[in-house]
Amino acid sequence: MTVTDIAREIDINRNSVAKYLDILLISGHAEMITFGPAKVFFPSRRIPLSALLNFTRDYVILLDKDLKFLQINEKLCTFLDIKREEIIGQRIQDLPSSILHTQDLVENANNALNGEETSIETIIQLDDDQRYVQIKNIPTTFDDGEPGVTLIIEDITDRKHTEAQMKQAVKEWEITFNSVSDLISIHDTKNTILRANTAFASFFNCSPADCIGKKCYELIHGTTTTHNPCPCETIKETKQTTSVEFFEPNMKKTLQITASPILDDEGEITSSVHIIKVLK
Repeated sequence: MTVTDIAREIDINRNSVAKYLDILLISGHAEMITFGPAKVFFPSRRIPLSALLNFTRDYVILLDKDLKFLQINEKLCTFLDIKREEIIGQRIQDLPSSILHTQDLVENANNALNGEETSIETIIQLDDDQRYVQIKNIPTTFDDGEPGVTLIIEDITDRKHTEAQMKQAVKEWEITFNSVSDLISIHDTKNTILRANTAFASFFNCSPADCIGKKCYELIHGTTTTHNPCPCETIKETKQTTSVEFFEPNMKKTLQITASPILDDEGEITSSVHIIKVLK
């Protein structure tokens, strides 16, 4: 319907109708398309809020300025084993559920009413199950202009378990790396040492941290240029594991160095692992 059609239908001044329609457009309750000079309005095809909340896997809560429940999604209703009508209108601090009795929840919700968005990670205990959650408190303004809070509670238990497994894997790798008696170091493509195990550092009378940033030829050969034959240079050309054996006058020892390239997904060398055996 055009502005004129609407004004005629409801018997209201055309200018007043135009102002009301502008308000409806801004609030998202109406949509408009133009046909030449004419403006045609029709009701907005908006997804109901309750349906929108159920699209997400997270737990979602809408609170008013008194921290009373305005809306929650079905996922949270199922989780709490409660009907929506039993919780709407209650204050969040009065609900007997461990997921909502987390540290600083009410304080952060009050801060959100003052415009401060916060995000916390915490642990909740559900019977014999311990869950990690991230709770976001988002300042919200409703259609009537009143302030409120949107709580988004995300279950991050799987992510936390994965992070813990990765940390454990790194710890086990470091223990293995440093327990090997051979001299092991990791170099970048410019022969700079990125990591060194305990045996490597001890052989050169320094700590693993002291080795980082040094050129391998500085420590091994006592020079400012690469040595010939140099496994670092060889693997740059072949991208294959290579091994060299030579007498090093700087140490008065015979060394065997095996270098293996580390390749990225495109097959390019990003770094290399070097294992030194002191033969005699």
